[in-house]
Amino acid sequence: MQRKNIDPLVILGSSRSHGNTRQAVHEVLQDSHIPIIDLKTLQIAPYDYAYANAHDDFMPLAEKMMQYNPLILATPVYWYTMSALMKTFIDRWSDLVRIRKDLGRRLAGKDLFIISSYGDSIPRGFEDAFIQTCTYLDMCYQGCYYFYSGEDVAVVQENTTLAKKFAARIFA
Repeated sequence: MQRKNIDPLVILGSSRSHGNTRQAVHEVLQDSHIPIIDLKTLQIAPYDYAYANAHDDFMPLAEKMMQYNPLILATPVYWYTMSALMKTFIDRWSDLVRIRKDLGRRLAGKDLFIISSYGDSIPRGFEDAFIQTCTYLDMCYQGCYYFYSGEDVAVVQENTTLAKKFAARIFA
């Protein structure tokens, strides 16, 4: 079996560019020089059946995504699921199976990792949307690192150990 090239790209979907989720990304990736795309800095409109949003920042980002593997999506847990920024971004992947099928086909076989920050408890079913998206697009879901940003000192101390294990999976 031939090993895939490892050239990660992080896509950050948080309302705070330098908040807990960015800290979680740093905890996993340390000082590696992996590009981070901050969705907050882009104009990505919601999915539109008439494709009226064709000139926003989504398609250039989708084209850039194709140059990387794995893809790492970073999102805080908001109301038991991904952030609205991340949801809008993933909703637009519909464009890749409808109008830019050439790009959509290139997602097949790509690895997808999730980095998430949470403050209270890991929500049940948080990963389901990512897993099902990967199944639909023939991507390889590789799991989620949960970064605890709450006040339980014992759980905070586990962040580093879990981050190192997760990083080893990304770079395996």
